[in-house]
Order: sequence, then C-alpha cells, then structure tokens
Amino acid sequence: MKTSSLRVFLIALLFGPPIVWAHPAHARTYIAYISDSPSGSVVYWVANDAGIFKKHGLDLELIFINGSVRGIQSLLAGDLGYTGAVGTAAINARLAGGDVAIIQSQMNTLPYFIIGNPNIKSPEDLKGRSAAVHIPGTSADFALRLALMKVGITYKDIKAVTVGGGPARMAAVTTGQLDFTVVTEPEKIQGEKFGLKVIIDMAKLNVPFQFNCVVATRRRIRENPDEVRRVVWAMAEAIHFYKTHKEQAIKITEKYTRGLSRFVLEGAYAANRELLVEDTYPTLEGLKNTLELQATFDPKAAKAKVEDFVDLRFVDEMKKSGFIKQLYGRR
Repeated sequence: MKTSSLRVFLIALLFGPPIVWAHPAHARTYIAYISDSPSGSVVYWVANDAGIFKKHGLDLELIFINGSVRGIQSLLAGDLGYTGAVGTAAINARLAGGDVAIIQSQMNTLPYFIIGNPNIKSPEDLKGRSAAVHIPGTSADFALRLALMKVGITYKDIKAVTVGGGPARMAAVTTGQLDFTVVTEPEKIQGEKFGLKVIIDMAKLNVPFQFNCVVATRRRIRENPDEVRRVVWAMAEAIHFYKTHKEQAIKITEKYTRGLSRFVLEGAYAANRELLVEDTYPTLEGLKNTLELQATFDPKAAKAKVEDFVDLRFVDEMKKSGFIKQLYGRR
C-alpha cells in the first residue's frame, strides 16, 4: 500500500468516514468551535462577534461542529480552514498520519470537575458507579480517565455510558439516569443548583494539559502563513477583550449558550478570566503528559516528540513583536 493510501486509511480508521462537501471556486474560509460550553469556545465567539477577526483582515465564517474529533475530521477533509480542538484530538490525528499542527492555545490546564449524586461520599466511592462520558479523544474523556487514575480507579472499574457534550452529560446525571460525570465550570454551577456534589476538582490538581487550542493543517500553514499569523494574533486579542470587557463578553456568551442564567455566566466568566493564557503559547509539558499517558496503550505515542504536534513560529513572532505587552499596557 502506498504511503498516502495508508495515511488516508489510518485517518479513516480513527475518525470514521470523512465528510466531503462540494467546494465553490472561491470557497469562504470556515473556522469551527467545537463545544457549546463557555470554557471551550468563548474566545472564538468573542473574536467573531466583537469584530476582532475583521479587525485583523480575516474573512472567516464561524461554525459549530460538535467535538474535537469531528472538527479535525472536517479540517482534514478540507472543509475548514481552522478548528478548535483539545490536545488529545490533535495528537491522535497526527499519530494517525493527519497533517495538522496546533498553532495557538487558550487554556493550558484541565478546567474540569467530577460531579455526581450526593450519596457518593468520596472519590474512591466512584468505583462501580455509572458515568456519563464523552467520546474517546476529547478533553472530557481524558480528564475523567486522569481523575480516576489519581484516586486509584481504572476506567474498567466504572460503568461508562457515552452521552456526548457537557449539557447532555449533566442532564443524564441530574435526572438520575447515571451517577456522575465530568464537567466544566458552567455545568458544575448548574449541577450544584440541582443538588449534585463536586467529588473531584481537577483544576486544583493544576495538571498541565493542552485544553482548547486552534489547529490548522501544515499545508495551510505553508501556503497561507500570513492568514495563519493573523488568526493567531486575533485570538490573542480576543482573550484580552474577554478579560477587559466583562459585560460585552458575558453578553456574547449568553447569545451562544442560549440564555444561561446570569449566575452561571458570572461564574463561567470568573473561571475563564483566570485560566485563559495571555501569550497563547501551547503547553509542551501538557502535551508531553498526554503522550506519556497515551503511550501506555499506543506504541506510536511512545515514539513521538512533542514538537511534532505544534508550530510555534506565529506565537514566537507575536511575542517578539511586543503585541501582547502592548495589549495589556506593559513595557
């Protein structure tokens, strides 16, 4: 089998049948956000609705694709210019032969909580319980596996039921269908209002992890470096806007989350403001941690180098230019 054919086969094996759309002669460039949770996508929403993409000369159309795996699948199929993703999905795609790279980051830790039925007395009590989980390769999946490992429980020790995104997982637990799940700040706040209990606070573990980031194909980076550069700078400015324009940021978040309560939006804003990284550098340590964990069941991960999964030239250029210091009024 030729190398190119093998590469296509591996990608199809990992991600399923690729999505193929017809492309007009002058197709518009799409950028996808991959979660309806503020923790995962708020920077994309702000970059779009606050006019920051346009300010940087970008003609991007923001669309929603549910989940990193599907986002990268569409990226590899040529349907997207850029996609949001978590580090695990970018790693899996690259290991399968996908020509992708992380070009910037928004969060470099796991902003997750294990939350569940109040009769779960301790983390060790999760053993044998039913869990609402996300699809393999997502940050929620990784966070749950890591949390269980930290308390000495294997994934096989729980009854995992694949449900999907945060809102769906929360619904499964609040209605009593399942015992616990993994969520970010907004869902955690909602869950507590319904009487659920925080069992493990992953943020307090302060584990370096490549959470939300922008991924592009290396072909696009080679052929459109100026556009990629402007995407990286725009996302950095969107983070600054979020941190310094609270009311506008909350209003934009409310639009995309379809009317979350002010109480939940306030909590999400405070958490995101704390966790969003100003210089947008991907976390190499976090990617290394993921590779080490993945190497326990994937021999290809053991041979990989962290540098294979990132292209840092644009964040490097941005730092050297003084753009970040200028944004935040520093010398």
